Amino acid sequence: MRKAGIRDAGARRIEHYPHLRATRRLAAIRPASSREAAGQRWLELLAEEALSGWRSELLRLPESAPLTPRGRTSRVERMEACVQRLVEVSTAAGVPELEIPDAYANWMRALGLYPVTRWLAQPSVHGYRADMAARLEAEPPEQRMLFTPPELKGNPPYPAALPDNALKIPLPGSGAREAMLTYYAPVVAVARTNPANLPGTVGLSNGRAEVLTRTTTAYQWVSWTRFQGEYLLQLNYQFWFSERPEQKLVDPYAGRLDGLIWRVTLQPNGHVLAYDSIHPCGCYHKVYPVSSELRPLHPDKAGQPVFYPERVPDARSERVQLTLEPDTHYIVDVDSVTKNDLPTRQYRMRDADLLRHLPDGRGYGSLYDRHGFVPGTRRGERWFLWPLGVPSAGAMRQPGHHAIAFIGKRHFDDPAVLEDVLEPRPFLR
Repeated sequence: MRKAGIRDAGARRIEHYPHLRATRRLAAIRPASSREAAGQRWLELLAEEALSGWRSELLRLPESAPLTPRGRTSRVERMEACVQRLVEVSTAAGVPELEIPDAYANWMRALGLYPVTRWLAQPSVHGYRADMAARLEAEPPEQRMLFTPPELKGNPPYPAALPDNALKIPLPGSGAREAMLTYYAPVVAVARTNPANLPGTVGLSNGRAEVLTRTTTAYQWVSWTRFQGEYLLQLNYQFWFSERPEQKLVDPYAGRLDGLIWRVTLQPNGHVLAYDSIHPCGCYHKVYPVSSELRPLHPDKAGQPVFYPERVPDARSERVQLTLEPDTHYIVDVDSVTKNDLPTRQYRMRDADLLRHLPDGRGYGSLYDRHGFVPGTRRGERWFLWPLGVPSAGAMRQPGHHAIAFIGKRHFDDPAVLEDVLEPRPFLR
């Protein structure tokens, strides 16, 4: 694998434990006692992360002779059996302390005199927040086309109704997972129908990523967050665009590929606590509260997400529609779906893990490189934002590598990210 230069960056490897890999969330919930059921369940989740990474890497491994699909499957099956056997003879107590590196480069901050540049950057950060707030409060652009999820018959289970587990985190099975992701999926409305504004499907051609707009795919995954002492289920939806086109002669934010990640955080009773969103570069973190009781913890502090100015619909009761600004793909309106006669296309829903092993000719490749970046998506903004410590600011990234603040440090996959930005007031139902 090393000789072939193949390395998936989706989860952190653990030295001397090739059958286990860790994420920021799993590192944060390590049980106090590793001898009980919680320790074993935690170990199994680490193994599941390793399996996802190994599958991606093995499928992408080149062969001296063409390998049939059955041959590739057999190789993965042997790996899965090996991981399972190693889990059976492992104990959580033996796993070393897990340290997940942050997505910031401290050397860049040191070289860029971060204490000074942080202070100098604050007016620009406040200007960005004011600009985003103005876009959210302006009249949304006229919609031209809608992208809708598949319909789900019936209702999905509440998170509180999912089978209990020793870790007390929401872990839906495959059927419940699919039902919940379908039920809460948003409608996406676009104001221009040129290729750059149509969400599409990611493919590889000779190792080069492209977004084809003949079909539309929402790439999805589940996660969880800690809020008010409980672990809440999160549903993630990622849409991809072929580019962010230039809006002026020199546009440091333009470039190949762009996208949107929409995340739904559910309360135990199935109602939505809040939504939040970023672009796949980690930029433009926004929070959309469902209740007026949810307020920003530090509304005027630099580095905080932008808060949507109005209460937004609860997707438990009604389908939510996102209206995107042309070319930038910013969300500028969140509302309920209304009846209209606009052209409509139903999008497919696929597991985001597919992006880690996409067909490419007779073999497979990954959308992401060994460092978690999408090759060919660098932006000009990296030249003036590097002193704030975000490597290649503006480039598209793999989940788990999204730094979402230029002032301070914050990650999209931090299990306490909503607790850090919302007022600590009793709310969960």
